[in-house]
Amino acid sequence: MKVSFNWLREFVDLNISNEELTKLLPLRTIGVKEVTQDFVELDMKGYNRADLLSLRGVAYEVAAITGSKLKFIEIDISGDKIMLEHKDILEFRTKVEDPQRAPLYTLVKIEGLRVGKSTESWIKKLKDSGIRSINNIADVTNLVMVEYGQPMHAFDGDKIDEEIVVRIANKGERIKTLDGKERVLSSEDLLITDPQRAVGIAGVMGGENSEVTDSTTTIFLEAAIFDSQTIRKTSTRLGLVSEASKRFVHGLTQRRLFQALDAAIKMYEDLGGKLKAITMEGTTFDPIKRIPLTLEKVRSLIGVEISPKDTENYLKKLNFKLQRRGVNVNHPEGVIDNWEIIPPYFRLDIEIEEDVVEEVARMYGYEKIPSQELKGSLPSKIDQTQFELISKLKKTLVDLGLTEVQTYSFYSTDVLRNLGWMDHLDKLIKVANPISSETEFLRQNIWSNLLEVAAKNSKRGFRDIVIFEVGKIYWINQEGEYNEKYSLAILLVNNTDNPIQELYNIFQGVKLSHLRGVSMLKMDRQANFHPTRFAFLQKNDKTTGFLAELHPRVVNKFGVEQRVAALEIDINL
Repeated sequence: MKVSFNWLREFVDLNISNEELTKLLPLRTIGVKEVTQDFVELDMKGYNRADLLSLRGVAYEVAAITGSKLKFIEIDISGDKIMLEHKDILEFRTKVEDPQRAPLYTLVKIEGLRVGKSTESWIKKLKDSGIRSINNIADVTNLVMVEYGQPMHAFDGDKIDEEIVVRIANKGERIKTLDGKERVLSSEDLLITDPQRAVGIAGVMGGENSEVTDSTTTIFLEAAIFDSQTIRKTSTRLGLVSEASKRFVHGLTQRRLFQALDAAIKMYEDLGGKLKAITMEGTTFDPIKRIPLTLEKVRSLIGVEISPKDTENYLKKLNFKLQRRGVNVNHPEGVIDNWEIIPPYFRLDIEIEEDVVEEVARMYGYEKIPSQELKGSLPSKIDQTQFELISKLKKTLVDLGLTEVQTYSFYSTDVLRNLGWMDHLDKLIKVANPISSETEFLRQNIWSNLLEVAAKNSKRGFRDIVIFEVGKIYWINQEGEYNEKYSLAILLVNNTDNPIQELYNIFQGVKLSHLRGVSMLKMDRQANFHPTRFAFLQKNDKTTGFLAELHPRVVNKFGVEQRVAALEIDINL
């Protein structure tokens, strides 16, 4: 999320300099990716802060951590209010076939528009937000998205038939998107259609057949809330990650949608447009979350004696509502020690008491929390057998000239997509509470992660790559039980005529007793491996790993131009 300093100051009477703000943000809120004279880019990776994907959300946060005053008063706009204001307007026919995947869908028809160039101030705001100006019609949707965090899409009204249907795509169904590419859809994708054809992939990208052009005078403006998991899976599988899809994935609120819709209608009316039809289908109110909080929990988790008054002040600055629920009768002053907390509607990340305590901690200041020495007893003797074995193995491989790497114990979305595993996620162990989509599934092997590392280095000009990793892999057995074990993976990328033989020679150079007696057994073709250059590794008639040259198709997907050989073996022999 790129935040324009000038645009931000339209919402906050900032009492510190831009430079001071960029230093404070990582201490109190979120990491900073890039800073220029015009904008600061927030590092959203790994953060579940949907509110920070809107300028108004950032304004609330900045006001709280700096003590600055907001320049705007938020107006509560509901769907009922919008419909009441435009009660004489016709309703356009829409049908949502799966309300679970599209809990709220709104559509407005605006006529009398003229496509043209946006004003310089609009172009500047979009540029500082990392978005290219297209034309005044499209720019309205992007300006509103940046300010409110609500994605919108404008269809050419003359290219849409009488009714809009939101439905699940048929497997193999095709649509050409705005980027000119034909997309093949699955039965997990959500489509926007009229009676004749698909006109957009919900939450991801519109269709070329309904694109706004220079001759457009009528638009259908879509503002919706789609299921975040559905959008994430579709955008990941199709490789279409956009500013809009990011916001759908993080989550949206009904209240912000109606604020954004009201603002967009007014902006189009300022451009000469006239509202002709409006329709809404679905849930129009955000649920209210009530979370109990005790002073004991605050102090025990943070490890600091924070007063009830400070606790309340920190949360009020963040727009939390507090209702006092109890007084500590054993305290001479009758101190309040528990509350019922109602987070602001835009803080979708606040779910449990620990989330609220974290808000208190960061407002107090992580840097102020003193470090404490760990206390406890150690066993008299630790079994070092496995650690010593791994240490010897690593040293031997380094002595042979290999480079050790360390990757995450998860599959990235690129690996899952490039290796064709997106349709087999049920066979992987899914993390209960992943911090992002990149840490959702535990790896069943290591070689695929090494291929990703090699691809990144190959793109930087490295032509001779021999890397290894020793780490854990995870799988589900036939009884449905979770298992883990240590595995060794080696990957070789170079210009030799026989990389698989060179890799086997390296493996034979590992003179460790527990790896002796391993032999090769040729097997039938396996997915992602070369059909004739693949063998299982066996010891005592038990399969322990494999040695293979990777299929050129797979290698090319990762952007590697050379031949690649991989080996992986169980080291718990």
